[in-house]
Amino acid sequence: MPRWSLEEVLSLQNPARPRDADSEEVSSRLRNRRILAVVNPVAGPSGVTTNLRDLIERAQKLGVTLQVVETRADLNGEQAVAATPGEFDCYLAVGGDGTVKEVAEAAMKNGVPLAILPRGTANAVAWHFGLPFDLARALRVAAQGRTVEIDLAEAAGHKFLIVAGLGYDAHVIRDATRVLKRRFGFLAYLYAALKNLTRSPYSFRVSLDGREPFRVRGATAVIANIGTLAGNIRLIRPVSPLDGKLDLIVISPANFRDFFRMLLKTIVGRLQDDPRLHYYQASSIRIDCRPPAPLEIDGTGIEGPHRELEAHAIPRALTVMVPPEGMWKVRWMPDVNWSPSFPKSFARDGR
Repeated sequence: MPRWSLEEVLSLQNPARPRDADSEEVSSRLRNRRILAVVNPVAGPSGVTTNLRDLIERAQKLGVTLQVVETRADLNGEQAVAATPGEFDCYLAVGGDGTVKEVAEAAMKNGVPLAILPRGTANAVAWHFGLPFDLARALRVAAQGRTVEIDLAEAAGHKFLIVAGLGYDAHVIRDATRVLKRRFGFLAYLYAALKNLTRSPYSFRVSLDGREPFRVRGATAVIANIGTLAGNIRLIRPVSPLDGKLDLIVISPANFRDFFRMLLKTIVGRLQDDPRLHYYQASSIRIDCRPPAPLEIDGTGIEGPHRELEAHAIPRALTVMVPPEGMWKVRWMPDVNWSPSFPKSFARDGR
């Protein structure tokens, strides 16, 4: 796939700029680009739909050829790509993080860049990379954006971009049902989080990069490749998908009051300041869990209770389309990183 300079991209957006041989070459590249849009028609808190005719017409205005395929209950994003004949310059995942994960697996296997039009409830990947949420600009990123090679991770036979979680967070994912997400959006996760606050902790036996294992107790163990949640809230300190490492976070509240306080800190992006959070980093991580716990990967529950989890980083495995620097400024994207004033009843030991 050609890599365009910033000057080339900007020349496409400024019709007043004189056209020269270089800009003609860029326009020719654009006209010849083929994009496969993989659309999840039921993604989103209220069944957010995408007008497929509008999607195709906007692509035509950009001068690119767009082919659209929809996922079904019996056809996920990766399978939809495999079932669609032809060669493409980019795959555009139109849906939530689950759809992005599925299309990303196909993109990695085929060596094709991945673009994203966020249409889910959380959209953590889009928030992390500052991707636009509107159709017109998302298409421009797919057609004209720059490429970034990022790490993927693998656990339990699944590739993932964001996190694999063992314990409490998997309970939350399970209880935030599709019906609740359609009706209440992101609040479905808050309801599920509160519902599971009283669960007993797990005993995790952890080995990092094959070293001597150690034990730590906690409500959940999260292996993160990206640490950004919906609304640009950071789960912990910035987690980079560019360093060839995975970040392990074990959250260990002592009681209900601790759990509720940590939940509030997560919401406002200050969980990394809590002493009940244990943080580790490695290229490969193995966890033995007692008792067995549920598992979620990129927001999708994995069947059965799990006694063990092994995960490893796959450096620079996926190429992602991101906005060229200077193409636009995403003004609606806050950086949530402020310290709340909690009621004294939530504090512990006077903190």
